[in-house]
Amino acid sequence: MPANFAFVFHFHQPHGQLKWVNERIFYNSYKLLLDVMKSFSDLKFLVHMSGPLLLYLKNHHQDWLEEIFKLGDIGTVEFIGGTISEAVLPLVPRELRLEQIRLYMDVFEKLSGQKPRGFWLPERVWEPWLPEVLADAGVEYVLVDDSVLRKSGYPQELSRYAWITEESGRAVKVVFIDEKLRYILPWRPPEEVVEYLAQHEKDPAAILVWGSDAEKFGEWVSPEYSRAWLTRFLELLRSDRRVQAVHISAYLREAGVKGYLYLDSGSYDKMLEWSRGFFRNFLKKYDESNNMHKKALWVKQKLEKAFGKPEKYPLEYYMAYCNDAYWHGLFGGIYLAHLRQAIYESLIRAEVEAEKALNYYEGTPIRKILVDFDYDGSGEVLVETKNYNLYVKPSDGGTLFEFDVKYEGLEHNVQDTMTRYREPYLEGPFNPDWYRRISWRIHVWGLETTIHDWMFNTPFKDMSDLATARYSVVFTDEPARFKLRAIGGVYYHGTRAASLLVEKEVQLLENGYSVKYKFENLGEGVVRGKIGVEYHLAWKINREEEQQPWYSIDGRTFSISQWYAGSGSSLKLYSGKYPPITLEASKPVEVWIAMLSSYARTEKGLKEIPQGLAVMFLVDAELKRGEASELQVTQRVEH
Repeated sequence: MPANFAFVFHFHQPHGQLKWVNERIFYNSYKLLLDVMKSFSDLKFLVHMSGPLLLYLKNHHQDWLEEIFKLGDIGTVEFIGGTISEAVLPLVPRELRLEQIRLYMDVFEKLSGQKPRGFWLPERVWEPWLPEVLADAGVEYVLVDDSVLRKSGYPQELSRYAWITEESGRAVKVVFIDEKLRYILPWRPPEEVVEYLAQHEKDPAAILVWGSDAEKFGEWVSPEYSRAWLTRFLELLRSDRRVQAVHISAYLREAGVKGYLYLDSGSYDKMLEWSRGFFRNFLKKYDESNNMHKKALWVKQKLEKAFGKPEKYPLEYYMAYCNDAYWHGLFGGIYLAHLRQAIYESLIRAEVEAEKALNYYEGTPIRKILVDFDYDGSGEVLVETKNYNLYVKPSDGGTLFEFDVKYEGLEHNVQDTMTRYREPYLEGPFNPDWYRRISWRIHVWGLETTIHDWMFNTPFKDMSDLATARYSVVFTDEPARFKLRAIGGVYYHGTRAASLLVEKEVQLLENGYSVKYKFENLGEGVVRGKIGVEYHLAWKINREEEQQPWYSIDGRTFSISQWYAGSGSSLKLYSGKYPPITLEASKPVEVWIAMLSSYARTEKGLKEIPQGLAVMFLVDAELKRGEASELQVTQRVEH
């Protein structure tokens, strides 16, 4: 009996992908794979198209979709379902998980006339409660990596068969992706791959599954190499009687399952390494990931009040759970600003829709809420208006960590910048950021400190503990105003020399806000140095066409990669057709401006990725006891 082989292609591009990247991959990879499948239509293939990619192809390459659906009609391709946003389901609130699957199945069935019986786990992240959701969605089988089987304590040989697992009496069949097969196909000669498959001939109950990225063919390696490799491999499958390509649904009808088992949480081997064994750890590692996730939970509360049932929530909201922007390893997109921006755009649009349905600002044009937004045990200040939101974290230096622009067509989180983390692939003289790269953070720098010390995190240059101090919040009688206060130490050679009171008085404006900073020496010693007020700005990325942002300081223009250290008071950040983002100081001061960038590991090597514009306003200070200094900074996004 020939060995059963399931050849499963996972086609995926994330929500918010750059259009020219989608198009390049479409022509290099997707067209190639369709041509190959048509040439070998007598064989069996399986295809999963992620929700974001399916919607993109529907809008831009309908002909390609129709052609691949024909291969399903004639029995060449079996299609596998998924979630509408390629969401890792453990990050999705429990009551929305079924809707993530239902939305995908509905869209797919309307486009193709076919209803998938199998399910592709996004990033193959498995948790033991999943069978209940999958069964309720009508899923017959799910593909799980064999590393999850080993992590659960079972011997490797059990991965050759299908099994049943259940949760609360709701059951689903499990078929395992072969890890070794993933590592040799298509990286080893086709003959070697066929020999590996043929080792399992004469066992009609066994099945070997290759399930991995379609982009490995034509995008990761050249289209020429990919076409030649696939042609040779499929010719061998045609002629070698020891191996037969099968659809998983047909295999299950004929071979059935071996029995039942229960699986621990897990994913593929590399994901287990990157996430330290549990995907949700990415929410702890990256504040930016947690911020998006908790923003989604906050918006969900408004949607519940506005629309009730999950099926009435806007599609935009579900798309905001697309997994790529929430994690990083060799893949993942937490470092890709355009993916994070797409998440925030969708969340802001969904939030505005809910607020309109609720008449959220009727009688209360400004809402100020103290709530534990990020679930860390400390309260955050959320200031909401019809046109924008300000989210402030008193426990982390009284900083602004989210600034949402809510005007229609201009949806953007101006504060969506990225902290530089220690990553295992970063070697040499790299100092990760010791604080989150957001705004309103206060430093007291030594007089010798330079812009390079700030951007490259030279140790011990900040002489105060104010950068990460806990601030108290004072709500005034005026709805458009509130204050933050903290007292911090200023240290010279490790000894506390003075106490500095910092007050931030925030005033809301029609298209932004201003902060009046006051610094008062309460101690006996002299505060001598540069008091720094730090901002970070995320320019708006145009995903339809490539455009380079730029900035000006007092009318002088600079490319986004140019650093500036000099005097100034008025900064404007430009990005294509998006209105300029402005910072205006109340008086000319020393200003440092630099592009904030990170290094991320990709399948094509280490890449430097721009994350935003870092701005530091500096006030020269020599404050004796009782003396004070002030600076006011206004930020706007013109409508």
